[in-house]
Amino acid sequence: MLTRLIYLIIFIVGITLGASSTYLYFHDNSEQRPDTHELIEKILKYSNIPISADNYACEGKAVKTVGSVVASLLELNKMNKVNMLTYGCFGNSCTVSVSSCQPWQDSECSSRFLKFNVDSSNEIKPNTFSCFDMP
Repeated sequence: MLTRLIYLIIFIVGITLGASSTYLYFHDNSEQRPDTHELIEKILKYSNIPISADNYACEGKAVKTVGSVVASLLELNKMNKVNMLTYGCFGNSCTVSVSSCQPWQDSECSSRFLKFNVDSSNEIKPNTFSCFDMP
């Protein structure tokens, strides 16, 4: 009887620690540098720029502009309980994306990307905007 009680206590402690860790992982504020908003500001300057049909592979929206893609990213992000919007640059290629994938999911989730390139002075090349969905 005593061993069952010990197993039950260990089980309850394990569930509590797992739930707490998951909550903290998804609801903890990640540290961001103060200049990270500059990328979003730069993108919004190009919100009226149309995205060519060759570079547009996103479902939905009939209006294919940078602004409509940013709006759809924010809309998709709002559907999640936590912030799943990410953005950043690697080399001279930058992306803004939102994902519906949870860490434990390996299927039945999707992501939307707004991709663009920057030049050597970190200015956006307006003709490089592209939108695509990944299943």
